[in-house]
Amino acid sequence: MAMYSCGCQPVPYPNPTPCCPVVPTTPTGSTGITGATGATGATGATGATGVTGATGATGATGAKGATGATGATGPTGPVGATGANGATGSTGPRGGTGATGANGITGPTGPQGPAGVPGVPGVPGVTGATGATGATGADGITGPTGATGATGADGATGPTGPTGATGADGATGADGITGPTGATGATGADGATGPTGPTGATGADGITGPTGATGATGADGATGPTGPTGATGADGITGPTGATGATGADGATGPTGATGATGADGATGPTGPTGATGADGAAGADGITGPTGATGATGADGATGPTGATGADGAAGADGITGPTGATGATGADGATGPTGPTGATGADGAAGADGITGPTGATGPTGADGVTGPTGPTGATGPTGATGATGPTGAAAVLTPAAAVATLADPATATTAQIATQFNALVAALQAAGLVET
Repeated sequence: MAMYSCGCQPVPYPNPTPCCPVVPTTPTGSTGITGATGATGATGATGATGVTGATGATGATGAKGATGATGATGPTGPVGATGANGATGSTGPRGGTGATGANGITGPTGPQGPAGVPGVPGVPGVTGATGATGATGADGITGPTGATGATGADGATGPTGPTGATGADGATGADGITGPTGATGATGADGATGPTGPTGATGADGITGPTGATGATGADGATGPTGPTGATGADGITGPTGATGATGADGATGPTGATGATGADGATGPTGPTGATGADGAAGADGITGPTGATGATGADGATGPTGATGADGAAGADGITGPTGATGATGADGATGPTGPTGATGADGAAGADGITGPTGATGPTGADGVTGPTGPTGATGPTGATGATGPTGAAAVLTPAAAVATLADPATATTAQIATQFNALVAALQAAGLVET
């Protein structure tokens, strides 16, 4: 049977899971038949101590034992403080404008303004056939506006417009600071001991010589240098990560600021385009990580394999002088990693950490576009007409030279309707230029 030469112990070759596979040694031949024991001769003189044979090469490091069962997971540490709240998301678009309330009661009519300045009489034309109706003359100058009547009572509040779309979520706060690493779990049990290799055949006894005089004991040879340490075996497969602790409760919401006074409603303008969504606020600061839970219990040791039968002792040779240490043998390949032990039971959750300090409120996003104007409510009942105000003083008459307005008038006896209309338009333009009529 071929054997492996290992630093841990010999094992049969081939082997499904060798201790440390290297090049197999040459198989040992069968032991010859032991000859008959000769007669015991006289004891000869003790021979000189033989030279100690050279130290054999250090065997390859044995494969690492199977990884012990993973200890039970320690209790989860307290939850770290909640990170600061992310910046407030941008304000969603403004909801639609509610329906316009009913008009309030009309206030009393203000005092009547002063009468407009009379227009300049036109030049009489020749009475001809009745022409087409001329354009309506320009209105006289509007008198000053009367005092504004008292504001009518507010109409009933229109139905609430649809809620604006929810603003985008603020950026996720940064991860909390990682808590300290828990204590290392106890070392797993050693892997099972491999089977003991077969004992080598006992050599034949030599003929006993006569016993010689006992020689002086030789001095102990110098101890050879210690061979280099074998390579460390490969690490076992890392056990699965424990479950994540529960998330801490959100920090308390700060008090709401006082609501500002409502401004008077302006006239509803046309709906503008929807504004661009504001950028996400900056991420909140990391919350403090809670302490690591206690280390789980150590797994049980694996069972020890049976010990092989002990071979017969060979004859003890005389100690030789210690020879120089031989060269270190090559490190054997790492053995296959043993299966991962079962995961220990998860420890109880630690107490929840204190709430983190509430982060500063993010900048307010841009105001969303105004919602669509709701339908106009029914017109309120007309209030009673106010008393007529006193007539203001008559303003000074504007100076207008009729000749300037009629300089281009054609002969009245031959003027056409088109010429009369052209001259009338020129008269209106002159009145406008003098500030007597509005456009």
